[in-house]
Amino acid sequence: MQTVRSLRRALGALTAVLFAAAGPLAAVVPAAQASAGQSQQSALTASVVTQPLSVAITGMTPTTALPASTVTVRGTLTNRTGQALSGVVLQGWTSTEAFQYPEQMTEFSDGNSPLSLQQAGVQYAVPASVPNGATVGWSVSFQAGGFYSQFGVFPVEVQATTAYTSYSAAGRTFLPFWPGGTAAGQTSALQVAWVWPLVDTPQQGACGQTLATSEVERSVASGGRLSTLLDAGSAWTRTDDLTWELDPALLSDVSVMTRPYFTNGSSVCSGRFARQPDQEAGAWLAQLKTAMAGGSAFLTPYANVDAAALSHSGLDNPLLEESYQLGETVASQILPGTFGGQSTGSTAGLASGGTTADTDGQALRAAYPADGTADAGVLTSLAAYGGVNTVVLSSAEVSPATPGDALARTVSGIGTSMSVLIADSSITSLLGTASAASSASSQFALNQDFLAQTAMIAAEYPSTQRSLVIAPPAGWDPSPAEASQLLADTHNAQWLRATGLSTLAAKAATLSSVARIPAKQVSGAELSDPYTDKLAAAAADVSLFKDLLYKPPTSQLNALTAALAVTASSAWRGHGSVGGWRAVTQLISYLNDATVDKVKLVASKKILLTGKSGETAVSVQNELDQPIEVLVTASTPSGSAVRIGAFDATLQVAARGSNTVRMPVHSSSLGTTTVQLRLATQNGTPLTWTTQPLSVEVTAFGQSLLLLIFGALGILVLTSAYRLRRKRLAGARDAGKDETAEAGGTG
Repeated sequence: MQTVRSLRRALGALTAVLFAAAGPLAAVVPAAQASAGQSQQSALTASVVTQPLSVAITGMTPTTALPASTVTVRGTLTNRTGQALSGVVLQGWTSTEAFQYPEQMTEFSDGNSPLSLQQAGVQYAVPASVPNGATVGWSVSFQAGGFYSQFGVFPVEVQATTAYTSYSAAGRTFLPFWPGGTAAGQTSALQVAWVWPLVDTPQQGACGQTLATSEVERSVASGGRLSTLLDAGSAWTRTDDLTWELDPALLSDVSVMTRPYFTNGSSVCSGRFARQPDQEAGAWLAQLKTAMAGGSAFLTPYANVDAAALSHSGLDNPLLEESYQLGETVASQILPGTFGGQSTGSTAGLASGGTTADTDGQALRAAYPADGTADAGVLTSLAAYGGVNTVVLSSAEVSPATPGDALARTVSGIGTSMSVLIADSSITSLLGTASAASSASSQFALNQDFLAQTAMIAAEYPSTQRSLVIAPPAGWDPSPAEASQLLADTHNAQWLRATGLSTLAAKAATLSSVARIPAKQVSGAELSDPYTDKLAAAAADVSLFKDLLYKPPTSQLNALTAALAVTASSAWRGHGSVGGWRAVTQLISYLNDATVDKVKLVASKKILLTGKSGETAVSVQNELDQPIEVLVTASTPSGSAVRIGAFDATLQVAARGSNTVRMPVHSSSLGTTTVQLRLATQNGTPLTWTTQPLSVEVTAFGQSLLLLIFGALGILVLTSAYRLRRKRLAGARDAGKDETAEAGGTG
């Protein structure tokens, strides 16, 4: 119904342009043809379609009629015919027949009523001429008991005609009727559970205390989107037993604003705008903590990552698991006592899947995948890496165990039972049209359409107890009046009974049958293959940087995990992909700037071995502001005679410092071999930019030189000994001659 209505709005806008160009004569329709099936304008689209003469319904009292009710319909009439109009009258119309199925409601909204309409009440005559361009108010009334007798949804139309021209217009809306008494007792109330979303586009990257835009500041301010949702939810959370869906990344973004912070900036954290602490951010967090105390809530994975895209691309392990773990950590720090304290097998010490104690004491570990779609593989990923035991899916994706109900059950690929809560896709689509900037008539139309759709669902199987799950889309942006009225209608509608999501999950868990979930189903909206390829590269860079650091603080590791999760957010689906590409590109640039050319290997390019063994010094220079730990690696060609001896290859290098290791080199033969030196992280991941060749030359020149030296020393020793002996012999002969001379002289 909503899809058809959206198409009609677009065609109506085009018609308005043609009317403006053609002039008033193009809008002339014989007054005799101004019947229910030929009226030109619906109150459901009055704010979008511009007609020469238009009727907009802005309110109705009561919004649900009882047998004794006097129904008063109020609205406006706008004249854009190019001339003043006098003699304008408005007449109410309705039917004694109720709509039998939703398609009839769509036909009625489109001006092709499948039901016979009757005049209701007396005409309202506009008391004066309506100038061109003017808007005047009107109201018409009729007695509900004169037309309605059974529970159901009935058509209401208000037609405007003029006495002296052929201009006419009509506005349309729906009116639920509750008969009361015995007739009312035949209808079983729907158990309705709301998922109340606090999810936003994530803002933080790798730069500390920095948000990409000032969007969150505007959103948490009075009248902003997040402020509106929190105000309405706070007022009705216990009355309507709301279940809050909360993205931990949003908590982190708002928390950043409670201290001095920055917006914008480059990948290297330059060009940022300094901002002062935002008082409304602190007040928003305080109000949220109060609203959630003792209530029901579940966490999305951090940044509400696109679980389907991660599962289909093989990035769910570890990215999905880390996102759930980080989300629980962040939420428990910012909202202490609200989350945490439990664990799952895959995430010991952390409560995954957004665990919290519900008002009825049930533990809820739920997930609402993007667009409410998930195949069997995605559900297995959510169960394995998020500990999820309850999943909210769109009624367009899965069938309930009982027709018209919202409950089903399935079994994940790891063998765990999962409760499947089926959100009505028509209502989700209707709520998605809400806008804080919409006109009063559009806001009334949305609220009345919601009331009528729930009544139609209840009237389909009036004697069967069933449930209804209402899950607005992410980024939901209702006006304060719309949000509050929707929750008030949930409480006041006689055919609805507010119920906690965990209550329905517990009922679904008892179902004996298992719903069939498609084995593989890829939505065209999810993050694309080229994008997930880029995401995989970013994940590899984050992992490398974490491994490079020596005993980094947990806060830094969490910040890197958060920055990566942000790039995988489901917010980047569809029209948001530009923001996603910017986020992932900036993260990769940040990591490259933080590592490449900041960690360097310093070593000789050539060594000469004058024997079969030697060693060379290898140094590591660290230009980062924190210590690192690296492995010095060396690889030799296959079949090479050169081998690297054992040495302590692990080096811790202080911030802005260096360290050196001596690497032994051995060779079994002569020649030259090129050894590749490289640094790696602690787990062996190579730092590719540090690769450096080392030429090892082995020669026998050293041995020959030693032989020559030893030979020369031997000759020198022999020569010295020979000369010493000759000297001694010469000395002995000289002594003999002296003795002979002395003897002859005395004789």
